[in-house]
Amino acid sequence: MLHPDWEYLNELESNLPKNKCIFTKFGTGGLRLQVTHQQQPFNARDCFKQCEKNIIHTDQNVNSWVVTPNFYGSVTEEKFPKTMQTGMRYRFHKDDKADGIPLSFLEEWLAIDPAIDPKEAILIIATGIEGKLGVSDALKKALKDKQDQGAIKAYYIARSKEAVRLHNRCIKEGKTVFTFIHMAG
Repeated sequence: MLHPDWEYLNELESNLPKNKCIFTKFGTGGLRLQVTHQQQPFNARDCFKQCEKNIIHTDQNVNSWVVTPNFYGSVTEEKFPKTMQTGMRYRFHKDDKADGIPLSFLEEWLAIDPAIDPKEAILIIATGIEGKLGVSDALKKALKDKQDQGAIKAYYIARSKEAVRLHNRCIKEGKTVFTFIHMAG
């Protein structure tokens, strides 16, 4: 049943495609995604989320999620120690070159799913519903360099609602996708 709380994405959950991790619901209060049979949670606290019919529903206390072909979970110190130490800070001014998602995030993100060759992956980074999180200039440069060198297939930086739709489109086209979704501002 469609629900008014899902402001940005509200797809029907009947006849979901098998073996394709897609988002079906997205709003300021959370998100829902269909995980595939091979995907496992990579943070201990994600193991205890309530699952029903292969759908994961997050709570409002989790602001950032990562999805790869084999894993999904929230950004915590367990898998992102350098990133959490550096911190992800909102970028309120265009002059804030260092604020946003730090460079350390990229290395830790790609290390989550070593079975996937990054050369085949599209990386999608969502900067929040209003785009306030931003991406550090160092991370932008590293992403561009990796794409230019063929170390990753492509990357996209977008606001969260556009990133969720882009993720779903790429997955439905059979592409390998690593997605970071920030759910707050």
